[in-house]
Amino acid sequence: MGIIPRNQTALGLFYDPIDKGGILNSNVFNRQIAPTSDEQSLIKARYCRSILKVAAISTEQEARILLNGLATEQLTSNTSAPMAEAERAALAAIRELAGYLHGRIAHQGSTEWSRAMRGVENWLNVHDR
Repeated sequence: MGIIPRNQTALGLFYDPIDKGGILNSNVFNRQIAPTSDEQSLIKARYCRSILKVAAISTEQEARILLNGLATEQLTSNTSAPMAEAERAALAAIRELAGYLHGRIAHQGSTEWSRAMRGVENWLNVHDR
């Protein structure tokens, strides 16, 4: 790649030594630090999918604890309408599953588990459209 000039970053952005509008104010840097609301929602969807998968292979008590934790998730603000709708549906399905598991056993193939997993997959698919 070679030597980078003193006032230029590896990305080709120029900056002032005190950074008056340089890399710290660039879209590249801000996007890495502050994801958009849809991106935040996507991260939450991936997290929910991971926790559901772990809960599915956990003991009943562990699954209840994990799902109760997911059931407290709040909607991400300022998301696009399709993302908000998918997130709302997925979180509602997760809350239903968590509520259903209080005092009951629901196997991974049950309607409640399937609905929660399908809701999260639909949520993830919104981002890919």
